[in-house]
Formats: sequence, C-alpha cells, structure tokens
Amino acid sequence: MTKPDRDDLTTEPTEGAVLLRQAGLGLGGGIALIFIAGMISGYVGSALERGGPDLFDGALIAGVVLLAGLVALGMWWFWPRSGREPVAPRVQSARRLVVLAIALGLPFGFLLGLSEEGSGTLFSNAPVSAGIAAISMLMWLILGPLITWLWWQKIDEHEAGAYREGALVAAHAYLFITPAWWLASRAGWLPQIEPMLMLVAVAVIWSAVWFVRRYF
Repeated sequence: MTKPDRDDLTTEPTEGAVLLRQAGLGLGGGIALIFIAGMISGYVGSALERGGPDLFDGALIAGVVLLAGLVALGMWWFWPRSGREPVAPRVQSARRLVVLAIALGLPFGFLLGLSEEGSGTLFSNAPVSAGIAAISMLMWLILGPLITWLWWQKIDEHEAGAYREGALVAAHAYLFITPAWWLASRAGWLPQIEPMLMLVAVAVIWSAVWFVRRYF
C-alpha cells in the first residue's frame, strides 16, 4: 500500500461550506443593496419635493447607483463556486426558486423608500401609500406562498425534514420569547414588542436550523 500523493487529495470545500459562504455573501450584499435602493428612492422623493433633481442631485444619485453596481459586481466576483458533483434537475429547480424569491424580495426596500413619509427604514411604522401597500401585500400574500409551494414540490425528503425541523424550533422560539418580551416590556425593562423584528428572528432561526440539518 503506497502513501497517497498530496496532489490527489481534494482541497475543495464541502457543499455546506460553499453554501454557507454564499448565504453570508448573499445576505450581506442583499442588505446593502436594499439599503442603497431605499436611500436612492428616498433621496429622489426628497428632490422631487424641492422641485426636481438639480445637477448636484443627479451626480449624487449617479454615484450611489454606481456604488450599488459595485456591490453587485463584488457579490458576483467573490461568489464561491463549486464543481464537485452534478446537481439533480429537481435540486436546480428548487435553488432557482430560492433565487427568484430573493429577487422578488429586493423591491421591498425600494417600495418602502417611496413611503409618503420618506422614511426608507425597513421596519418603520411610518404611513405608506395605498398603492405601495397593495403591491407589497400582493407579493407577500400571493407570490410568496406560490413560490414556497412550488419549492416544496421540488425538494427531497431529507430537505423537507430539515425544513420541518427548522419550523419546529422557530415555533418554539416564538412561543417562549414573545411572552417573555411582552412581560419585560410591561415591567419597563424592554421597549414594546416589535412584531416585524420577531418575524425576522423567527425566520433567521428557522433558516439556520434548516441549513445546518440540510447541509451538515
């Protein structure tokens, strides 16, 4: 028996490690792009209220748009890629649906930036126009469930089990954290409970458990 050559040993990262880096890069870049989109839309709205963008406004907006392009280019350039094994068509379809869901979610930052108050804050309670509310609700109540259902039809039993386990853990987190936060706010220890922050927390827990059980 001979000792294996170092050149024969693979140094490629595992699928889970690649996807973890992709998730981190996608989350960070996605948040940055949403923030930039909200900033652009809020500034454009402010400029229109002043009578229209002038030369300085145009240059500033162009610079911010260039920044968004650089962020997107950086995401593409540093996106980790792996050619370890062929991917089944059903898995490819499921991943495309996830990408589609993310792509459809990005306009939320732009829509919120067009709010009547010009807030541009993702979790702001500032009033929004009826049109923006209708479009956002359409995306959340119709497109979201439709994409989720299509994705559910594509995944295998292992991924479905990981998804269900993530849902169980997230539901228990909500069950225990929400009453505790509510009581702490009544005692004056914490601010009033924020339902959207709780939604994000539950979604993060759900996604983290699903990812770990699916790929590790």
